[in-house]
Amino acid sequence: MDKFIITPKEAAEVIPNPVLNEISCRQSVTRRKPPYVYVLLALLYLSVAVFTFLGTMWGFPMLVLSLGTLFFAWYFNGIASVTYEYQLDGYTLRILRHSGMRSRPVSVEFVVLDLTRVLVIAGQGASELEEAQRRFDAAGRQRVTYNTSAQDPDRPSAVLFCEGTGTDSGRLVRVYLQPYPQLMDCLRRLCPGKVFVDEL
Repeated sequence: MDKFIITPKEAAEVIPNPVLNEISCRQSVTRRKPPYVYVLLALLYLSVAVFTFLGTMWGFPMLVLSLGTLFFAWYFNGIASVTYEYQLDGYTLRILRHSGMRSRPVSVEFVVLDLTRVLVIAGQGASELEEAQRRFDAAGRQRVTYNTSAQDPDRPSAVLFCEGTGTDSGRLVRVYLQPYPQLMDCLRRLCPGKVFVDEL
């Protein structure tokens, strides 16, 4: 019978380090609202003012429209407010997406990453991303992108490429992360030689 021989190096790649497996980190990123959200909110609040003014002359129907528009503005502002929560537990990085009104928050599991499958992590535009980006571009439909950064041009993102698992199995995954120092430090320890983000 053939025997499979695993070298120490291969074993280190297959079996996660038990000490590193205990690393834990929690961080939240508030997504910047796009300009159109503020424009729509301004128009909604302007409508509230107009309906309220008309209500002083035309009575109850305009006041109903005023209150309805005010409620919709409040609701729209809630769903447009998005926070991403990074939950790092050992070699698993889980990212949750929180939105909605405070009284009725909506939380969904946005993406789950197996860090043993990471190809590279680097700042946007870094040369270290070029090979992974070429591979990603060539993947066609077998690829997916998640933007979990602040999406703010004044706060550059880090880019993570990895092989997908679970619902993304068989795909190449690209994730935009907000490069907070604590998170990057943990990722450097978990993915040695694959993290190229400047010191923050």
